Amino acid sequence: MESGSKSSPVDPGSVRSRLTRAFRGTLVWYSFLAPPLFLIMVFVAYPTAIAFRDSFFTETPQGPEFAGLYHFGRLFSSGIFWGALGNTILLGVAFLGLTIPLATIFASMLNRLRRGSTPLKVIYFLPQLTSSVAVAIVFNYVFQPDWGLLNGTLRSLGVEQVPLWLSDPRLSLGGSRAAVTLLAVWAGLGYFIIIILAGLQSIPNDLYDAAAIDGASPVQAWWYVTLPSLRPTFVFLLITGSIDALSRFGDLWTLGGPGGAPARSLQSVVMFMFQSGFESNDYSLAAATAVVFFVIVLAITLFAFRGFLRSEFRAIR
Repeated sequence: MESGSKSSPVDPGSVRSRLTRAFRGTLVWYSFLAPPLFLIMVFVAYPTAIAFRDSFFTETPQGPEFAGLYHFGRLFSSGIFWGALGNTILLGVAFLGLTIPLATIFASMLNRLRRGSTPLKVIYFLPQLTSSVAVAIVFNYVFQPDWGLLNGTLRSLGVEQVPLWLSDPRLSLGGSRAAVTLLAVWAGLGYFIIIILAGLQSIPNDLYDAAAIDGASPVQAWWYVTLPSLRPTFVFLLITGSIDALSRFGDLWTLGGPGGAPARSLQSVVMFMFQSGFESNDYSLAAATAVVFFVIVLAITLFAFRGFLRSEFRAIR
């Protein structure tokens, strides 16, 4: 009598059938991913590769000639480029420094509302759906120094020395940079509120219950529970907000023209790139600007992920 039962032989047909079903299931998911992947390759990856190539070549009547780092040297020796980069960073820091705290406060108040929060969400988010050019045209009338709505209101309140706003290139609270920052905050605040509100609603109530048992006040619970729990949300907004701030074009172009008037105080890196490529026909310099812009955005993204989310990555592992 045999001391053990023999294992049944594996049916090659059943194995083949399971592999076929698994392959078909995988093929279905890849078929859904193929269209957006194709669009990314055509409209993102391919233009990026062309920009990298053009930044190292110079167009001549005989064809493109390899120029090495010549165009990057021209770019880094241009005072106009450094001014545009400084404007871009300054406007981006001011935008994020105002929008994220304000959005956090408004989202926290909305999160506590039990009724009537939906109309407020719609009102806050409506500017995000409006064309940036249309918003810039309206704000151009608002910030006109002589007959604008804002200065007219200030004069009616008894203010004699009203700001010059879009006519003042100086770095001041009433200058052109302050005006476009207020525009950006008004337009982008609703998006930040919605994202932070989604992060607030994902925080477990058990954390607040534990804080209440420990005797924490509502302000302490907000400071020690809410804000640390929103850290991934803040990192996401920091990355997306930085990219949006660096790539501002429509509103600045509408208000300041191609040169970022007054006195190039509103010229951004993207406007400098556009002016170099389409007004000066210097496509190699524009491509070098695009490469530098790509490196800056990549560095911000990597720094945000590795610097601010390192503990979250370790927890997942």
